[in-house]
Amino acid sequence: MHNLQIRLKALPSRPSDFELIEAALPTLTNGTFLARALWLALDPFHVGHGATGNPGFVRPGDLVPARGVGEVIESRHDVFGVGSIVVLDAGLQQFAVSRGQNARFVHPGQTPSSTALGILGAPGMAAYFGLLDLAKLRAGETVLVSAASNAAGSMAGQIAMLKGARAIGIAGTREKCEWVTRHARLTACINYRSEPLSARLRQLAPRGVDVYFDNTGGDLLETVIAERHLAGGARIVQNSLSAADPNPALLRAGYLPEKDGIQVLRARVRDYEHRRGEFLREAIPWHGAGRIAVKDHVVEGLPKAPEHLLLAMRGDNFGRPLVKL
Repeated sequence: MHNLQIRLKALPSRPSDFELIEAALPTLTNGTFLARALWLALDPFHVGHGATGNPGFVRPGDLVPARGVGEVIESRHDVFGVGSIVVLDAGLQQFAVSRGQNARFVHPGQTPSSTALGILGAPGMAAYFGLLDLAKLRAGETVLVSAASNAAGSMAGQIAMLKGARAIGIAGTREKCEWVTRHARLTACINYRSEPLSARLRQLAPRGVDVYFDNTGGDLLETVIAERHLAGGARIVQNSLSAADPNPALLRAGYLPEKDGIQVLRARVRDYEHRRGEFLREAIPWHGAGRIAVKDHVVEGLPKAPEHLLLAMRGDNFGRPLVKL
């Protein structure tokens, strides 16, 4: 039996920059287990910064990293036994060996198991703790969310609404905005590619935005700051690893933290891993009761992963980009 893998040939910009290979099936040593991948999540930040030489990012020749859901089919591990369904650092491959680091069981309430990679996984946790713990969201406030149809963005908007706030989404197509308002039930959604962002924001939030949940950084962040759409005492929650530090932009726009009370906060899921149970205790009942809409963008089969990943790198995916095996 072979192990189909996706490896990087060059810094990715086209499908030919990836290589589909057949590797030998991994062998186990004491303290490891072998999992067969069921779902793989595609996260562009894993491969988008290879040119910087930053440690931890994929380089040519490497297996493309990916979190996955898998079934344990062989085990020499004391905790993860055969038949267990687990979330693990799998990589873009059919079979993965793990020592159990960063692995955890899929909760019975994470149904289907793909939700453990999306709204009931790390993206959902970033939204939950970013809004409620970092930004300390209060009922009646106005929340602005970029990339509002992706897993973290849609979860942030929906949590805001569930907690009694108003939520305004930003997305890049009419289809995405329709989903955000019709299914995720946010107050409004602005199509930044076809609508004047600042004019629409002034209509929807004339007193300014209390919390900006930033999934993108870049031009959208600059516009929100420079056009003074932040209310006094606003909080920017950054959930974008690629976003530049907005403090210089704050100063250029005339915002002084000590005068306007603007806070810049970074959502790091790893800081909240010990509180995962707290998140799941509230989010799973929401999901089970149909109070949270889910939007996944699924392709079937590992050979389709490179093109799907490139789509996500361009921001053209609609929902959580997943590969079903």
